[in-house]
Amino acid sequence: MKAVRLHECLKKNPSEIETEFSHLQHMYTGRLSSYYYARFDYALEQAQLSKADRVLILGGGTGVFALSVAPRVDNVQFTDIPRETPPFSTANKLFEHSAIEDSSVEFVPADATNLQYKAETFDVVFALDVLEHIPNEAAAIQEMQRVTKSDGLAVVSAPIEVGIPEIVRETYRFLDGNRRQTETIMELLYNVIGSPSVSEPGEHRGYDYRETVRLLNENFNETSVKYCPFPELKGLNPTAIITATGTN
Repeated sequence: MKAVRLHECLKKNPSEIETEFSHLQHMYTGRLSSYYYARFDYALEQAQLSKADRVLILGGGTGVFALSVAPRVDNVQFTDIPRETPPFSTANKLFEHSAIEDSSVEFVPADATNLQYKAETFDVVFALDVLEHIPNEAAAIQEMQRVTKSDGLAVVSAPIEVGIPEIVRETYRFLDGNRRQTETIMELLYNVIGSPSVSEPGEHRGYDYRETVRLLNENFNETSVKYCPFPELKGLNPTAIITATGTN
């Protein structure tokens, strides 16, 4: 199940869209865009959305993933902390310049650790490359569990920043000029051997996807992990797609 690609759905060149998200071009139109879209493909495959599903997107950011969700279901709650003026302006512009109807999408400012929804509201909750940015990850996962229906599921994508993938990521960041996750050689070494030295993650630093899996296991009945973009490489991949089903 393929996610929508910007070059396929926009009526104008993505470079012509004014945005405060500098990574919109970098991630979804650049040389590595196929990798970033692969995460969306895997997430949609795991969710198997049906039209009647109520869907929550946590940390929706640019809105690129929402372009793939909106046509498939009747109700989408798109949440994030306000990061633009006006809020959600990039996501709204993407829908405005696309051939995709967004009538099913409601944009709601929200803190992932304190969601203003009743318990068991959603059939599917997506948190794609979000939890590594939240210092209190445990609280965010507890909120995901609370608002997910007892027979629903949560789909999480998480960067793998331990072991060999950490070397690959940091090398790419160095060559690309992006911010680094590690600040010292010793911190990099700890991450490579699988024991991140920063205990409170923020903007990826000290993040360990295995802790995410553990927390999801504590809050949901069953958790499975797939690896992206090359499943056969398992934990050597840069991204884990974690599906948690059935709330405790």
